[in-house]
Amino acid sequence: MMNSLLRKYWYLTVVAVLFFASASLAQTTSVTLTGVGDGATLGDVYVDPYTATVGGVANTSVICDDWSNNSYVNESWTANVTNVAAVGSSGSPMFGNNSSLYNEVAWLGSQLLANPKNTTMQTEISFAIWDLTYGANNTYMDPTNPLTYLSANGTSSEYAQTLLLISEAEGEGTYNSSGWEILTPNSGDPTCSGSPCPSSPPQEFLVYTPESSAVILFGADMLGLLGLAIVFRRRLLRPVL
Repeated sequence: MMNSLLRKYWYLTVVAVLFFASASLAQTTSVTLTGVGDGATLGDVYVDPYTATVGGVANTSVICDDWSNNSYVNESWTANVTNVAAVGSSGSPMFGNNSSLYNEVAWLGSQLLANPKNTTMQTEISFAIWDLTYGANNTYMDPTNPLTYLSANGTSSEYAQTLLLISEAEGEGTYNSSGWEILTPNSGDPTCSGSPCPSSPPQEFLVYTPESSAVILFGADMLGLLGLAIVFRRRLLRPVL
């Protein structure tokens, strides 16, 4: 009878571990693009950061890393959430499991959020991000390269500074990206709503949360697993009548 109980509880423990792991590593969240930040533009392109409601949290600053697709204000969708620090070990972000690339983007994003009212810097950093990810992981490439667009619509100073930022970012492949999360649109998302809501996926965004929700969730899961293990241990040690 004891062997039967052992098998039963070990089976339940394995199921619990798989459940907690899947809950921690396979997150999704709701995203609604609600605004274009401070409205800074270059030509007819709004530059980062934008404003969104992410997981029910309104007025969240988000950074678009995707030049070639489109998103629209009031468009809603679900997104897969990947911690930038975990790229390569979990998740499937749009531009591949390339940790160096996403660390570079996160580094640029940190420079942007540190200067939220500098419209020139917004332009330069946005186009640096878009150039780094353009066509990565064999993704669709808009016929107009982001640097070509910048050259045609921006100033020579903005173009030169963007090239310098790209060079600097390429040296930040090991940047500590703790707190940065990638919001990758769920392909073929059936919950996409709003007007307009095209059939093609919206853009990928990054969001900075100092206390990453994924880390918090993982910690809660591990506490739950610890509690479950304690309960099982007590039951196993209880005398069998």
